[in-house]
Amino acid sequence: MLFTNVTQLAVLGLVLILGLVLGLLMAPKGTRWRRQYEAERDAHAAYRTDADAKWREREALTTNRDAYVRDLEAENARLKAEAP
Repeated sequence: MLFTNVTQLAVLGLVLILGLVLGLLMAPKGTRWRRQYEAERDAHAAYRTDADAKWREREALTTNRDAYVRDLEAENARLKAEAP
């Protein structure tokens, strides 16, 4: 076995903790990932805003079209009623 006594295990533990601390100190603090996340979040917000605007526009056109069809049907019914 590699580590057989308490001193060797203690040194191994200290080396692992030191390596972890040094690794955390040298890490870029996630700035690259944070920037990518914020860019994706902003792109998604812009997409949702655009999609919502298009949906509202289509909904308005549908409402206008439905009102126009009702007017045409009412006019058609009036013309049929007037005809002998």
